[in-house]
Amino acid sequence: MPKFFSVLFIVLVSFSLFAQELPVISGKGEAKLTYKGDAVVLYDQTSGAGTNSLTSQNFEASFDAYDNQGADDFVVPAPGWAIDLVENLGVYYNGTGPATSVNVFFYNNSGTLPGTLVEQRLNVIPSGGLATGSFVIPISPAVNLAPGTYWVSIQANLDFNVGGQYGWTEHNPFNSPSAWQNPGGGFGTPCATWGARVATCAVGTAPYTDFAFRLSGQLVPVELTSFTASADFGVVELQWITATETNNQGFEVQRSAGGEFETIAFVDGHGTTTQTQVYTYTDRSVNVGAYSYRLKQVDFDGTFEYSNAVEIDVPAPAEFVLDQNYPNPFNPSTMISFRLAVDSKVSMTVFNVLGQEVATLLNGNLVAGSHQVTFDATSLNTGVYMYRIEASGIDGTNFVDVKKMILTK
Repeated sequence: MPKFFSVLFIVLVSFSLFAQELPVISGKGEAKLTYKGDAVVLYDQTSGAGTNSLTSQNFEASFDAYDNQGADDFVVPAPGWAIDLVENLGVYYNGTGPATSVNVFFYNNSGTLPGTLVEQRLNVIPSGGLATGSFVIPISPAVNLAPGTYWVSIQANLDFNVGGQYGWTEHNPFNSPSAWQNPGGGFGTPCATWGARVATCAVGTAPYTDFAFRLSGQLVPVELTSFTASADFGVVELQWITATETNNQGFEVQRSAGGEFETIAFVDGHGTTTQTQVYTYTDRSVNVGAYSYRLKQVDFDGTFEYSNAVEIDVPAPAEFVLDQNYPNPFNPSTMISFRLAVDSKVSMTVFNVLGQEVATLLNGNLVAGSHQVTFDATSLNTGVYMYRIEASGIDGTNFVDVKKMILTK
């Protein structure tokens, strides 16, 4: 008889309100379980199960002290998993059951024990196996896990019955030995918090130191949940959001003005993650007109996939504007930006403080929208200079403006 059964028997006898009988295993679950639809088996620890089980159960509130919980570890490789089905082999003792529902917990790893709680699904009614104790448990929404080590705990919800309990079937060892806890201390166990079951809690029959369970679902993809664009004169703001990412090197931002798409930028991704990520890119090299944008998501291994394209119209500015040059002061070059309300013939010249023209930057026809021109003053001396714009619009409007800039060498 397993030693942990003896431990439970000894402790429960001390509660004289109850008459205790030694638990007897009956109706052990099959080692083969069915799993849902097209779900992929991600982790399978059901074959090679033992003949004994360890309690993992949640009683009604008046018997909270007897609540206990088992957990076993598993490793998630790259690119990560989206778990939507959990199965385990289990058994009811002395004719009790079925449980009303089950609780499923996922924990981060902390050394060789469960750490912080990652996700939990409480009061889930299994889609199969409730009568026998070998549960088929749907997980909705799916639990997305990045690569690493985790612990899963499966706990049956059932009424208290002396000697009648639920047990999670043992399995031969994989990774770290299973863990167990009994926070209320109702069984007199030393594992008020998580402890290595074989070393510090109830001892199983060697070599069955783990639990029998299986995880199914899908590999975590790069899931793009939104891709949007907004425009002002001369500027397009792009934003996209991912729910999960796998092996994601990043995104090529591609633009089309009616012809072929061209790559205008690359934005680094977050590798593999199950956390929501928000990305932005500002395109400041557009004129008035219609544009299309798309993303080329690139994995570290070179594979790629395109997003759907988003279309945006860049409006014309409402008025003519000459912006202050940047940087200012400057050495030896600076950028001058301006906006045209309509298509115009434009000239831009630079003068020194004596009114002498020292450079012609523009002299020609430009379309409505935002424009930039670079002024290189390598051949000029330190001092104050003026730049002047004259624009004659096709609608008859005229615009003239002058601004000051400072060259420091």
